[in-house]
Amino acid sequence: MLERAIENWLTNTNERSYQLAFCHVLIREGHKVLHVSSHRSLEQGKDIVTIDAEGQCCAYQLKIGDINIPAWRGIREEVRELMELPVVHPSVDKARIHKSFLVTNGEIGDEVRVQIDQINDDNVRKNRNYSHLDVINGRVLLKAFIDAQGEFMPKELEDFHLFLEMFLCDGRDFFMKEKFFSFMNHTIFGSVPKQKREKINAITSSVIITAYLLRPYQLTSNYFALFEAWTSLAACIVRYVLKSSLEPNEWQPSFNLIMSEIERNLHLLVSEMEGRENYLEGDWVGDGDKIYRARLTLVLGTWSALELHLSSTKQDYGLSTKLLELIKTNFTLVWYWGESAFPYWFSMIKFLEAAKETSTAQSVLKALLQLTTVCSSPNNNTGIPSPYYSITDLLEVLTRTGARKIDFRQFSGGSHLLETLVHMLARRNLRAALEPRWREISHILLKEFMPENSEDVFTWRTPRGVNNSRFFESPQSWSKFCGDAAAAATEMAWLSAHKELLRFFILVAPHRATKNVIAVLDEGLEN
Repeated sequence: MLERAIENWLTNTNERSYQLAFCHVLIREGHKVLHVSSHRSLEQGKDIVTIDAEGQCCAYQLKIGDINIPAWRGIREEVRELMELPVVHPSVDKARIHKSFLVTNGEIGDEVRVQIDQINDDNVRKNRNYSHLDVINGRVLLKAFIDAQGEFMPKELEDFHLFLEMFLCDGRDFFMKEKFFSFMNHTIFGSVPKQKREKINAITSSVIITAYLLRPYQLTSNYFALFEAWTSLAACIVRYVLKSSLEPNEWQPSFNLIMSEIERNLHLLVSEMEGRENYLEGDWVGDGDKIYRARLTLVLGTWSALELHLSSTKQDYGLSTKLLELIKTNFTLVWYWGESAFPYWFSMIKFLEAAKETSTAQSVLKALLQLTTVCSSPNNNTGIPSPYYSITDLLEVLTRTGARKIDFRQFSGGSHLLETLVHMLARRNLRAALEPRWREISHILLKEFMPENSEDVFTWRTPRGVNNSRFFESPQSWSKFCGDAAAAATEMAWLSAHKELLRFFILVAPHRATKNVIAVLDEGLEN
């Protein structure tokens, strides 16, 4: 049954959707991936470039559907470039002829095969230094994908049911994050094998099965859901690596490809955003108001995180003036629906600081402190929903479109994010913003969940941990307080190695945006 689901995915997918999965089939076979196409005009017919186990350079061109004579005529120029133009890469010797592969998820017609054989024979006969062209069709691809899954196929009925639920979901909806983490952590990353090869195969399998699961979102071009999915997988892999003690060279290539996929989907999301005058979706009767504001907050916050990522990973990167303009002109519409909105606001604050809009960023931070202090007061009957309540939860309650009910009185008198906000103000030496409110702040209970295992920062739910609740001291020594705020990052200094993932992961899992995690991301106010 699962094999039929994989076959259905492969038959109906596009080149880009099976490209990353195919890369991991090649990795499993001993290839080192050098290049993955962004599908631009300069690719010269090469979607994937690798070095195989024998040290030979291999170039692959990916297509979809059956390749008959009319289809062959449409791609022949690309195939010619694949075969005739050398691979341009620092790790490749241009003097050596590479191997060329035409890959499709369909079939290659007999007439086309004959022409390919004739082209190869003619090149040899006339002593042309062109690459030999091999073909990989859909049947070969399907077997490769199924073999790559191997022992990591879901075997228990509950896991298989969960797989089908995600595989058949509505691709227009939010990504099923909690179910995805549950499936991955139980089916693929549930235990750590003894053999190193099996540990690496688990990572390979996780990428391939994620590609299967994302078909509904690919079909609807739901770039936000795709961003959340690949970020979730990256977090699962980091957690698994920390548990299994793999060396960087054994997992980093897969991780880097996933980060590229995260970045690619965010670029597509931004391009969609830039090309629109408003951000309504579908029928305007069912949109607008809080739904519109929530969407705007999600997109602006996520775009801000992408800009921060690009500025820290690309030399001389210029921050988007378009985003800065959108944040300034739409700031009255962004919405702080609860503490799960904080990571999006945090990303916007950091972007404003990176764009030298320091006073604006500090005004936003002060406004969040005021809102949190007033709404979280023991004298307030409602409070701010904790980070464990998503925007979907809140919208279903506020619009009365779901069966779920939330008693907002449970949030009164406490906050998971107050200490984080206060530490951010202290790191910016904004004592004047804290002093007038300290009496109110000191009466609000500070809530925090600390996972027992440090690697569980990168998972959705963990039963092992401690709930810490306490109050600030009153009076509070300012120098000691500033010291505590500065030291928050050092308490989990190992997270700095995963800072680029964390920047995205807190958007996916807002309840992991603890004071220590935020302190790591808040290091260096120019970043």
